[in-house]
Amino acid sequence: MDLHKASEGDEGILSIEEIKRCHMADVKIQAKYGVRFIQYWINSEAGMFFCLMEGPDKESCMAVHEEAHGNMACNIIELQGGDYNAYMGNESNKNEFDLVENPDGTLDTGFRVILMVDVIAPANDQNLYDQIKSTFKKFEGREANHGGDRIMCVFNFSSQAIECAKAILAESEILNKEGVEVRIGISAGGPVSDGSEFFGNSIKLANKLCDIAQSNQIIASTEVKELTKGTLITPDNENSVLRIITPVDEKFVNALVEAVESMESNSTFSVESLSKSIGMSKAQLYRKTTSLTGHSPNYFIQEQRLKKALKLIKKKTGNIAEIAFEVGFSSPSYFTKSFQNRFGILPTQAQR
Repeated sequence: MDLHKASEGDEGILSIEEIKRCHMADVKIQAKYGVRFIQYWINSEAGMFFCLMEGPDKESCMAVHEEAHGNMACNIIELQGGDYNAYMGNESNKNEFDLVENPDGTLDTGFRVILMVDVIAPANDQNLYDQIKSTFKKFEGREANHGGDRIMCVFNFSSQAIECAKAILAESEILNKEGVEVRIGISAGGPVSDGSEFFGNSIKLANKLCDIAQSNQIIASTEVKELTKGTLITPDNENSVLRIITPVDEKFVNALVEAVESMESNSTFSVESLSKSIGMSKAQLYRKTTSLTGHSPNYFIQEQRLKKALKLIKKKTGNIAEIAFEVGFSSPSYFTKSFQNRFGILPTQAQR
């Protein structure tokens, strides 16, 4: 799949009619390069369109574009296994020009909404995960594998994702389980961006929003709010449960989480180190971190370490002392004390 977008300074992307002509020109010569162009999506508001094709390699696909019309892709990625169906859906309605449409006849923009659920529980509870996955289906969500230990679901529409997230937090069976915390991050974006992964930027952001969310809280990106077009998220219904972060805050969250993740195994990593890493004074870092996470930078660093430790312990990836050192604790005894204070059980109890 590839991405085409308007260049900086352009008034906008090519018109729909021009994109149709480019696609038909591709189809006319595709056999010459052993390529088959299947369908495409147009997102006029974002100034992007995406093409799905089959071919022997990226170079062959690019060569078709170059010869057919000269409108070259900004990026092209290879899809793996079941990625396509999980993210884009099993069925698509395309018109005579192979342009994908929604069931109501409007254009499918190709953008998808990514809902990431982080469950923090002292013990593994398959029933809890099954309950969350059942709620996904009620709102037409598709569970997708993303290589992590959180549960991820993909939606075509932001309204579905927001209502699903609210329903998950409202489930009495989830809320009433002792020691269980649920955090939800929601982001949105196109299938191809500047990386090599399918929906890579959106998945990373949803994960990071989970990292900064408090217990039983939903944090959504600005893009998600914009996709609702003001129908579901307004200043009146944003509250402690549902929060939207600004593009400026998104940049800070990216820097904060990446800095902590890169250094969390280093026992000498401190607020001073974090401050230098993201280029911000300690006072600024404190204000910004507290505003977004509800906690101090020190607490956030320790929280990330302990959450990672809990997951490693439940996966039985090593003994308690090894895991303590892996997540940045220099003293196993201090780690045990901190773990018990945070989760209410000893690390050895979480192993069972």
